Amino acid sequence: MTTVPPSTPTASEEHRAINDALRPSLLTALSGFKGPLIGPDSPDYDRARTVWNAMVDKRPGLIARCTDTQDVVTAVNAARRLGVASSVRGGGHSVSGKAHTDGGLTIDLSLMRQVQVVAEQRVVHAEGGCLLADVDEATESHGLVVPTGTVSETGLGGLALGGGAGWFTRKHGLTCDNFLSLEVVLASGEVLEVSPAQHPDLFWALRGGGGNFGIVTRFTLQAHPFGPAMRIGVSLYRPQDAGQALREYAAIMPSLPRTVSWHGGLKRHMPPLPFVPDELVGERLMMLFSMWLDDADDPAGIDYTERLTQVGTPCLTATTVLPFGTGMQKALDPEFADGHRQYTKEAHLTTLTDQAIDHLVDFWATMPMHGEAQVICLGGAINDVSEEAAAFSNRSAPYWLNLALHWDDPDCDEEYISRIRRAMTGFAPWTGPGAYINALNADEDHRILDAYGGPDNYTRLGRIKALYDPDNFFRVNHNISPVFN
Repeated sequence: MTTVPPSTPTASEEHRAINDALRPSLLTALSGFKGPLIGPDSPDYDRARTVWNAMVDKRPGLIARCTDTQDVVTAVNAARRLGVASSVRGGGHSVSGKAHTDGGLTIDLSLMRQVQVVAEQRVVHAEGGCLLADVDEATESHGLVVPTGTVSETGLGGLALGGGAGWFTRKHGLTCDNFLSLEVVLASGEVLEVSPAQHPDLFWALRGGGGNFGIVTRFTLQAHPFGPAMRIGVSLYRPQDAGQALREYAAIMPSLPRTVSWHGGLKRHMPPLPFVPDELVGERLMMLFSMWLDDADDPAGIDYTERLTQVGTPCLTATTVLPFGTGMQKALDPEFADGHRQYTKEAHLTTLTDQAIDHLVDFWATMPMHGEAQVICLGGAINDVSEEAAAFSNRSAPYWLNLALHWDDPDCDEEYISRIRRAMTGFAPWTGPGAYINALNADEDHRILDAYGGPDNYTRLGRIKALYDPDNFFRVNHNISPVFN
């Protein structure tokens, strides 16, 4: 067996940039392509190459905006035959900014956003370029929900293939736990229908293995009855009261049913949310928000959300009912808008001790960045799927800590990144194995092995990679190298 370390490219991975000599041949190979082809001379080029994280400033040689699966096949075949370096763009919302590669071909799915809901079967078909908002808006009118993420402008493809944790994880699991089948374009240009019965090895790998194995042009997902209204409870805390509230949170959280999701967001600048009075907007405040993941009128949900707002000594409490897809799912969008310099650090916490809470509050009390330090509770349905049943690993962590922070001044990069790294290092005594692949920065290749479940899981993924993408065509990602026996 030959295992290639994640950060080491093989000879077959040395793909070419698009230059003046290569461009005519590439355009000829793309002659059947129906969507727009956007090059550096196009007036739309700068807009088309812009991604969510303003730290990323890649200049692809050509952006091929696909209109359907056949366009994806055409683009893949052209790039493979000519040895052109290629990347895949869905929503462009990844912090690592791997939607583009300098000088390469971007296979852009952003025009492929159709959603079909088969309400009587609780099934949703979503094209590979969909944003979460596209799925939510389609399902909401049917009283259905697909468990996805927490920001509506996130791309479905990148989120789902890396796992997909969000508001409904405790009740319905990860997005990848709700895959029924997938349409996948391989590096060979072949189109496969992948499900538990068809290519089950690839189906296993796509549930957490990222975009390493092909381009998913259609997700068929299990939907669940919900709403459309969601009941939520919110409490805000000043810095001097945050520690005690988090201690009570840590004591209560393990006893809650999976119909309750309860998270913390420690914010440098409180945004103008509907329940925040003007005098608190812009203040350094911690927000604890609970969500009842069942009927909004259920008396149990009313009791839980009201009771959880009374934890500690809040400076404001509120309970409300609002639509999920067009309301709650969009609530964080303004805080995580395009155009900021984004940097994150994530850790799987095995426990939330007094010392861990003190370290978190101390960091937050002086952090100069925007965004928030997130305490995300897990458990529930995420643990219903065994470690062996899907590529997504390290499901047992009760909490994820995510320092999801941003700023605008490039001169602050070195100082702020250093502060975030030091803060996360301080959580080492309470950190367990694993990392959430979707939260890794471009500078965290050293965590890829851990994120994919350790050596054994990585080797299994590598063997599947060798079957479906032996030349590592799909390599502009958190890469899994082919493993050959």
